[in-house]
Amino acid sequence: MTRQRWILSGLITAAALAGCGKSPPPPPPVAAPVAVVEPAAVPAPAAAAKHDAHDAHDTHDTHDTRDTLAALRAALAAAPDEEARVLAVDAIAALGQPARAAYDDLVKAVADPSARVRWHAARALGLIGEDAVAAVPLLVKLLDDDDPIVATQSAAAIGLIRVDDEITADTPAADVAAYEAATSALADKVTHPDPRVRRAALRALMKLEPKLADIGPLVGARLADADPSVVLPALHSLADLGADAVPFLLTALENPRSRYWASVALAEIGAAAAPAVPVLKAGVASGETEERMQAILALAAVGDPAVEAAGEIAKALDAPEGSLRFAAAFALGRLRAAQADAALEKATRDPDPFLAAVASWARARIHPGDAGLVATAVERLTAGLASAAPAVQAAAVSALSDLAGSIDDEAEKRLAGEFVRLLSSPEAGVRQAAAAALVREGSLAVDALERALADPETRGIAMEILTAIGPVSTDALDSFIAALSDPDPVHRGDAAVAIAAVGPAAAEAVPHLEKIVAAADGPAGLRYAAAYALGRIGPAAASAAPTLAGLASADDDLLATVAVWAALKIEPGNTALFQQAVPLLRRALRGENDLARLEAAVALGDIGPAAAGAIPILELVSEEDPLPGVRSAARRALARIRGDST
Repeated sequence: MTRQRWILSGLITAAALAGCGKSPPPPPPVAAPVAVVEPAAVPAPAAAAKHDAHDAHDTHDTHDTRDTLAALRAALAAAPDEEARVLAVDAIAALGQPARAAYDDLVKAVADPSARVRWHAARALGLIGEDAVAAVPLLVKLLDDDDPIVATQSAAAIGLIRVDDEITADTPAADVAAYEAATSALADKVTHPDPRVRRAALRALMKLEPKLADIGPLVGARLADADPSVVLPALHSLADLGADAVPFLLTALENPRSRYWASVALAEIGAAAAPAVPVLKAGVASGETEERMQAILALAAVGDPAVEAAGEIAKALDAPEGSLRFAAAFALGRLRAAQADAALEKATRDPDPFLAAVASWARARIHPGDAGLVATAVERLTAGLASAAPAVQAAAVSALSDLAGSIDDEAEKRLAGEFVRLLSSPEAGVRQAAAAALVREGSLAVDALERALADPETRGIAMEILTAIGPVSTDALDSFIAALSDPDPVHRGDAAVAIAAVGPAAAEAVPHLEKIVAAADGPAGLRYAAAYALGRIGPAAASAAPTLAGLASADDDLLATVAVWAALKIEPGNTALFQQAVPLLRRALRGENDLARLEAAVALGDIGPAAAGAIPILELVSEEDPLPGVRSAARRALARIRGDST
């Protein structure tokens, strides 16, 4: 995903937390248990025999542990509801390998009607380790569960069991076959529609340690799917793994059907894809035009380690295909390839005005201190903003934004006005590029964006961009507060989210936000947004704390969640809220809203050891969440809950 697309996606995600003007989303349906799972047919752990010889010396397998496990198994069998079953399974899982005596209980639990119980049980089987190897076929079947978290934890469990199981010449053939079947099944999930499942499947594949000669074609075959709606999400998940995914992708480059898509993923990985430079360099010179172009773009994304390919890329400046010439000029500028300066200087005189502009941009990148080259590039690229071709407009916006460090503040402010104008473009790509450029300009774009708030056509996206700019949009705070009285509840909600982005400096908005939150007959989404904003303002919103604490027990689960989160942000030491907060925040971690998961993880970390009940879901999120920021927040929360000072 390009930087511009990522930024705009972040904007949309931030606005989504409030659900402004909309009814709260329904809770995810509880999936029916997987029909093919027959607990009685799953054998007891064959691997348990491996431990018979030393069980007597196993310091973990004490009488106390056995007594504890027996009590937990009884509690699971007698559990009256879903919550009780989950807690019992988690307590069993916390014992790790000594919980192997509860294997049959956990196998039964993975067929539970409740998706929550199923995924907690799958996790517990994984934590037993190699003694649960007999459950691998069962976990493979669970990869098809209707609930994505069940599938995610089943994939993770397969990986945990394999990591604990040393494969030797004495390993039973049935175990080896089970891992081979799991490898194929996990490869099938690389294109799963849910990003959590894709990521978990890829991570588990690595833990299975298949030969690249075997797994490469499996993954490559999935990338060879012609439907971008299937392939692109898989690429994002691969790229998210960074350097770990490069060996898979190098193998995929060997397949003509997956070569293009593998190059796309390598481009998204960027610098960590440096081992692919020799193969990509060779790809610049041969293959289909689209494949050569993508190889050039991947090299550009790798950065400095790809400078060695500059000579090959420069040859593409003379290619008959326009797409190759443009890609080459862009890549050479991105790489600041001084050795290609002469070839780029020639390209600045090309009859195609936009190729000449891109070449001028590339030379300005190579010589950022040359005011004349920078001025020429800005002039030519600015002309591209008026092009009839949307692709040219979008590229011109991105290139101008890239030169921000080489032009003065007044020039940037003028460009901000141009970019705001393009927010009305009928072309999504142009709007996205303009929005990303405005975010990058930060405080220099605030004036232009604030003026755009007066235009009904652009005020929505302008408010989103101001939200993404964050605290430096403080100068627009008066406009945000005024928008809280707008007749349109959606715009009022957007304004509340923008105020939230300003943070503590938005204290003067507190009375207005309090009024919205306290209005029981107000639009639900607007109340969510206002509560969220109060939480982001923090202790300066102390006057709202009693109202928010009262809403923590509201019938509207989403309102209760946001309210208790906000109350804790305002009064982080209010331990009376912890008991209400932890279940609500755990539920938020299971949701699909990115920002909600991020904030829930942070809040649970703030609560500390009292949030121990959230450890299983935090572990899941810390490893398999599709967003790196959410994973990092979950890892930090786990450390704080466990009292890890490292």
